[in-house]
Amino acid sequence: MPGLVPQIAALRRRLALVPAPARASGEASNGEPVTVELYVGGTWVDITSYVMVRDDQGQIAISSGTRDEGAQTEQGTGTLPLKNQDGRFSSRNPTGPYYGQLSRNTPIRVCVPDGNGGKSYRLWGDGSEWPVSWDPTGTDVWVDVNANGPLRRVAQAPTPAHSVVYDAITDPLLPSLVAYWPCEDAAGSKSVASALTNGSPMTIAGTPTLAAYDGFGASDPLPVFTGGSLTGGVTRYDNSAVSQYQVRFLLSVPAAGLADSDTIARVRVSPTVAGEVEYLDIEYNDPPGGVGSFGGPGTISIVPYNSEESMLGYSGEESLTLDVRSRLLRVSIEVSNNGTALSVTLRVLDINTGITDSTTIGLSGTNVTRVASVALAPSTLNQSTGATGMAAGHVTVQTAITSINDLGRAIQPSGEAAGRRMQRLCGEAGIAFTWVGDLDDTVAVGAQSKQNLLAHLRECALADGGLLYESRAELGIGYRTRSSLYNQDPALVIGYSSGALAQVPTPVDDDRYYANKVTVTCNGVSATYEETSGALGTALPPAGVGEYGREEPLNLSSSDAATLRDQAAWRVHLGTVDEARFPQISVNLAHPSITPAMRRAILGMRLGDRIQITDPPAWLPPDTIDQLVLGMSETINHFEHKVTFSCAPASPYSSIGVLDTAWSRIDTDGSELVANISSSATSVGVQPSAGADVLWTKDPSDFPLDIRVGGEVMRVTAISDLVTDTFTRTASSGWGTSDSGFTWTASGGSATDYSVGSGVGAHLLATAGTSRRCILPTVISDFDFYVTITADQLATGAILTGSLITRYADADNFYSAQLQFSTANAVTLVVFKRVNAVETTLGTYTMPGTTFVAGTQYRIRFKVQGPSLRARVWLASDVEAPEWQVTATDGTLTSSQWVGVRSISGAGNTNVNPSIKYDDFQIVSPQTFTLVRSVNGVVKAHSAGADVRLATPTYLAL
Repeated sequence: MPGLVPQIAALRRRLALVPAPARASGEASNGEPVTVELYVGGTWVDITSYVMVRDDQGQIAISSGTRDEGAQTEQGTGTLPLKNQDGRFSSRNPTGPYYGQLSRNTPIRVCVPDGNGGKSYRLWGDGSEWPVSWDPTGTDVWVDVNANGPLRRVAQAPTPAHSVVYDAITDPLLPSLVAYWPCEDAAGSKSVASALTNGSPMTIAGTPTLAAYDGFGASDPLPVFTGGSLTGGVTRYDNSAVSQYQVRFLLSVPAAGLADSDTIARVRVSPTVAGEVEYLDIEYNDPPGGVGSFGGPGTISIVPYNSEESMLGYSGEESLTLDVRSRLLRVSIEVSNNGTALSVTLRVLDINTGITDSTTIGLSGTNVTRVASVALAPSTLNQSTGATGMAAGHVTVQTAITSINDLGRAIQPSGEAAGRRMQRLCGEAGIAFTWVGDLDDTVAVGAQSKQNLLAHLRECALADGGLLYESRAELGIGYRTRSSLYNQDPALVIGYSSGALAQVPTPVDDDRYYANKVTVTCNGVSATYEETSGALGTALPPAGVGEYGREEPLNLSSSDAATLRDQAAWRVHLGTVDEARFPQISVNLAHPSITPAMRRAILGMRLGDRIQITDPPAWLPPDTIDQLVLGMSETINHFEHKVTFSCAPASPYSSIGVLDTAWSRIDTDGSELVANISSSATSVGVQPSAGADVLWTKDPSDFPLDIRVGGEVMRVTAISDLVTDTFTRTASSGWGTSDSGFTWTASGGSATDYSVGSGVGAHLLATAGTSRRCILPTVISDFDFYVTITADQLATGAILTGSLITRYADADNFYSAQLQFSTANAVTLVVFKRVNAVETTLGTYTMPGTTFVAGTQYRIRFKVQGPSLRARVWLASDVEAPEWQVTATDGTLTSSQWVGVRSISGAGNTNVNPSIKYDDFQIVSPQTFTLVRSVNGVVKAHSAGADVRLATPTYLAL
């Protein structure tokens, strides 16, 4: 019965516990845990019975991907011993059954059961080495086969001999091609060679500068025409059945343009009747006054001449409308029979933008004749010298008319998505290509230079930041895009205590891959991004780690400063991951803890997949170990199938987003605890760190969110202002209790000077020069707070004022942001300090074009952070002013006992019982966080000043 013998053999091994591959990866149809196949004679041959049977101690070893973080993908390797007593694996043994069929690149593949009834290929490569070995007795004869993935062969491919455009035109030859001059000849050449074996070279007249223009990224440098020309004769061809032809070339006209009527190119044909068209000239237009019969400045025209260089009559418009200056163009002259007339089309393609333009003229009484020659920048009877300053090359003549886009991406690879270039290059090389992610969502790369395929693939992978890999489903190459690494669900989750790990995952916390200052260079332009703050910033220890610089040359389509800076910032983001690496995570598929679902997940792991280890031991940080797989190594023997994943932290690729998504959470520039908190506190004060300004969201839709403080993850369920007061209550002889539950203390004057009603808190200034103060107790010295102020009368005799005050010790010591209503009805913001009853002005700002009207409300904001004092004012009905109007630095007052508001009228004020009225008092910093503690199991107290950050902030996608 088919398949019965392998099943019986497997059962006997299990029962007898003999040394055999009984449980390594499950049983395949051949009764083994692994299947090894060799491609010989056009067929895959199962050679598993010759593997790992030398002395029952052999093993298969396989590696792929990268060995460590920051490295390039390496060629996959595999080694396996083959029993060779009959010499079948000795490639030069004429008596062996595979004689003449084994070579250094014989395909070989290794697979194990995938758990779904199919195969999971672990290696698909070329057998690169077949060394024969034996013991002295000749009893044990074996071959240690070395197999390699396709990157090995790609790495050995030669550098292309020609440019991308050259190869696109000649490999394969464009249809009906009868002449081609690349014009890529080196400086000093005596002529310009034809790329066709039967073609003649172009002759050089004058002094064109060869190999001087490199603006076409897909071409080697082309000539710049500086008082010289090139002329090439077209080898005679049979045109008896030819009813059309086209002549094409690449052209660059400088921004300054050319002279009016300069001849850019001339196509000479062999007329059959005297007086017929002999020359088709492309001429440049720069007419005096900006208007001419052949079009406006910067355009080109197609003009027909007879043998005497007299212009022939024609129908249609001869001139394009497109301004050709500063463009990279492909120019085409397309000629075809149109009954008894000739249709001549001038067409151009801007290879950067894809813009096309064309115009057609008609010549009656003539038909298509043979193309005799093509000239660039020739002198003519009308022009003693040809065009000067242009660059041109890659001149083709075809006896068929094709799309001007027939070269596709090859004519201008710059701007091509990195993933699409890799796909195209592998296709051109005949190599199977697979991918993970959206190839169109990859970085746009620059010119395609002459280098071998592997160099191109690595260049693209480096620019985009994804992972090059070798396919396991076929002999091919693949690419995993950077964007496909973002925000993945874990492909494999392993509990540390489950026993599924084959070895202890050891963390490494070193500086090997630090990069906190990266300079990216492209096309000679550089931009640098530096992380100056934080634990891994460039500041010297202990503030940071010092400078870890790196330079990264990239091939990008754009070298503008913003693009390069974004690239540098992304690389700094990867180089400042403040967590330990777990370079190796190993599992053994033969272990009893490996469930069928886990086995399928392990075998299905791809480069770039996410792997997590939950419940780490107590001596490690409590967070789940979260890593990305960069490479794999495997060993398969009789008793185990061990898979070791080379890893790097997944966090740089997690929580990646863009600003317009609802779930994006961008971290602040730095926040800290205001005061010490216990291990059980569920309401804490948080304020910006020194030098930071950004406050946390208060939008209910943004909660919950997780923060990290001193290694503890806390869940924030709400954030509110420290103090708010909308004065919607009624109170007399004081202000009562604010909306936030804090009670105001009134100071100065009499109790009847203080009241709350009609939506405001009021200070009655019954006596000029005597202040009224409503204050709240505090031990915090830094505040960011607002209030709305107005006066119910216009000032007479002297000013009326209301203000925010902080670092208040007593009536004679505090800082103030005061709003003054002058007798001229001006509104002025004054920041001052009062120390020992002496007031010193630190800055002022008078609102321009403002005339105060009694009862008009103004809003002020006062921010005091360390020695920095900033204030601004705006009409309360308007949006907040964007700039700080008064800024000052003063370190006189450093501690605080009270914060609040103060009103006073100037000495000499003659108003009768004026009132200063306040509304919408807010202390927006510090903010109050409502918390759920110990989300990650950490239980501890924290000190004032402890850093407060999002546990998983959103990082903007590159």
